[in-house]
Amino acid sequence: MQPLPFPYALNIGTDVVHLPRILRLIGQRGARSKENYLDKFTRRILCQQEQQDFRTRFAVHNHADSPSKVTPDMARWLAGRFAAKEAARKAAPGGASSIGWKDVLVRAAPSTAAGSGRPEVVYLGVESRVGKLSISHDGEYIVATVLAADDR
Repeated sequence: MQPLPFPYALNIGTDVVHLPRILRLIGQRGARSKENYLDKFTRRILCQQEQQDFRTRFAVHNHADSPSKVTPDMARWLAGRFAAKEAARKAAPGGASSIGWKDVLVRAAPSTAAGSGRPEVVYLGVESRVGKLSISHDGEYIVATVLAADDR
């Protein structure tokens, strides 16, 4: 008997991040520049709105001469964004190689009368699309799963 195809045009992506890896990474200093890796990392993976949210939430200033102190909360927030974006890239219709880090926005869905918004991803571009996000933190690990519509 031939198996039936999945009846919905959906993609799923999952990623797991080890928090100590992110903490170690963003605590590094560049070998040839005064810039700390925190600034480089946030510019590489966060879209403009997320960069602003990060600076506001953690009172971070982008000055190479006065590097920001990396905190565990900061690392946890960034690790969550990293896991969510990687899961979103895997769930993108063309796969992870078809979309960049800054092409995905991680946010809380707009609040409704029923309560606060759940986390979601927004695929930025010509046609902004929303994907469903589940993210969990447990000790040293962060896991994110994204469910997104396919273009089929």
